[in-house]
Amino acid sequence: MHNVLITGTPGVGKTTLVKKLVDIFKSKDIDFDGFYTEEVRNGNARVGFDIVMLNNGKRGILARKNSLNSSNSPMVGQYAVHVNEFEELVLHIFEKPKKLMIIDEIGKMEMFSKKFQAGVRNVFNNKDIRVIATVPLNGGPLLVKQLKERSDCSLITVDHSNRNNLLPDIVKLFEEKYK
Repeated sequence: MHNVLITGTPGVGKTTLVKKLVDIFKSKDIDFDGFYTEEVRNGNARVGFDIVMLNNGKRGILARKNSLNSSNSPMVGQYAVHVNEFEELVLHIFEKPKKLMIIDEIGKMEMFSKKFQAGVRNVFNNKDIRVIATVPLNGGPLLVKQLKERSDCSLITVDHSNRNNLLPDIVKLFEEKYK
């Protein structure tokens, strides 16, 4: 297998797993690029999502509740998606992609960017690039369904019973397949 797709229900630990993988790859001095998505909370209430870039730590808004520009923004549930800010922050990773790309997440909010969709397709179709990405468990955009059907993708489902045990398996998959 060439690529790894990590899936599971919301809040099960997909992003936590990605962050742990990032730490391991950094310790092994592996060159990679990408981002992760992080909840933004105000007390106990989730108010949105940010994008955090892996190589430089830059952060930007992906979506917010009660956003001032929500009348012009696409909506996912109660969240206004900030497509322009997302694109400004993320699209550069596809211009000169690294040998390893980590994309957390390929979901409904991110799919409002056609340029992001094109970048994702390009890195998955490039045999010199390995991708680790998180995707929704059920349903999701057409692109996610297509990725799950690819023969060059391993689909790993995270749940409460296995989430603390998957890290070594994914690292081993990476080390065995991509030395």
